[in-house]
Amino acid sequence: MAKASFDIRLEGFPAANRDAVIELVNQATGQKVERKPFLDGSLLVRDLDPGTWELSVRHPNLVNAIDRRLVRLFPQPMPTRVPVLVRPDLFRDTPIRDIPDADLGPIQQTAATVVRTLDPIGGKSPGEVIRAEDWNVLVGAVADIARSLGELTRLVAPQGHDHPEIAEKIAEVQGNIQRFTESFGRSLLELRRELESENLRKRLDLVLDRAGASTAVRERIGSRIGDLEVSAQAPTPAWANRMASHGNALTREILELANEQGEPDEFLALPEVSGTLQLLEGFAAAGGQTKAEQELALYRQTAARTGTPLRTVLGG
Repeated sequence: MAKASFDIRLEGFPAANRDAVIELVNQATGQKVERKPFLDGSLLVRDLDPGTWELSVRHPNLVNAIDRRLVRLFPQPMPTRVPVLVRPDLFRDTPIRDIPDADLGPIQQTAATVVRTLDPIGGKSPGEVIRAEDWNVLVGAVADIARSLGELTRLVAPQGHDHPEIAEKIAEVQGNIQRFTESFGRSLLELRRELESENLRKRLDLVLDRAGASTAVRERIGSRIGDLEVSAQAPTPAWANRMASHGNALTREILELANEQGEPDEFLALPEVSGTLQLLEGFAAAGGQTKAEQELALYRQTAARTGTPLRTVLGG
């Protein structure tokens, strides 16, 4: 029976090609062939019986195989090409292995295969006819040697001592840290906004009770606090401008309530009223802020000025 060849190509994630192992098992005879691809992901396996083979692509960093399926090897002169897609997401958050600078295993395997292939057609006597089949085997072997030699020069050439796998892993870790930091920062900022809104609501309730405010006034003030609460996820510039607008409006509401009292100055001097006005003054000064750091600094300043630690807002 004429022999045939597989042309296997790993595609999608070049970093995995270095340590990948390709195994072929003949489903009819049980013959097993195990090879490693070149760094570009290509592997040419010659001198195989046509038929059904089980292809398995493994990597030492993964528990499960990258790909496992049955492939058909056709009895034809041209190699049967088998593309294998390697998904990059399979290698996320995996430990970095101690990878050698150059793996000459595929080249050694190719050289050994060439020797075995050429042995049967050697030992010709003078004048003996060279068959076309023998010539094709010789040409294929020379092509494999040339290709392996090109790969060898690339592996052992003095190209420095770079470690791309480590650089890629560091970039992945940096990306993970950055995403976590951004997510955690947004959550922290939203939580602080909710606490500030709740603190303001409690303070204003005390002021309204002291002033004996009407239902209409309570509804207007409650509406502004509610608007702050529902917009807690807004970007800092939008939140800061909204907080400044509500801070000015709520300050005017308290001053109008003071004018309605018999003694406005005494009302404004009450600790709950003066503390609320100081808090609103800080809110009013938030307009134009663009960074989360500025917003958090404002909260620290107002808490220090009004003497309202977070445990007070949480009911501690």
